[in-house]
Amino acid sequence: MDTNSSKFSAHHVVLFPFMSKGHIIPILNLARLLLRRGMAVTMFTTTGNRPFIAESLADTFVCIIDIPFPQNAPEIPPGVESTDLLPSMSLFFSFCKATKQMQPMVEEKLQGLVQVQPVSFMVSDGFLWWTLESATKFGLPRLVFSGMNQFVSSVSRAVFEDRLLDGAESDE
Repeated sequence: MDTNSSKFSAHHVVLFPFMSKGHIIPILNLARLLLRRGMAVTMFTTTGNRPFIAESLADTFVCIIDIPFPQNAPEIPPGVESTDLLPSMSLFFSFCKATKQMQPMVEEKLQGLVQVQPVSFMVSDGFLWWTLESATKFGLPRLVFSGMNQFVSSVSRAVFEDRLLDGAESDE
């Protein structure tokens, strides 16, 4: 873990996206915004999702920490670490539930991280509900990130406020 680039920042943020491209991509954008504001950024991810994140942030100084995805998760085939690799979306709930097994490793990595540089706050995906417990354990404020929901909310609000669908009629 290279933390040299983050030692001079006044604020250090830990980001932890859910293991789904539609959730990872908005947090990658958030990482870039935080970096532009001079914050140090550490991203937690699984080993299988690291290449995608590392390639996306290759031109930055984001520190990426791997957390192994549970290999003994009920119903989840070995090697599946992202929802796009699930053989069926009927396994989504089991996949979400399996992430809870990552909590001890996340806490171990957080412990090591706060000893190197204080963490200002954590931003984690809403599907990683258990990260609230982990953040609280270390006295960190935890913000919930729901990038997809914000997009849907924004579009819905624009459609409503601008009456984009008023008068629209279906051919059927």
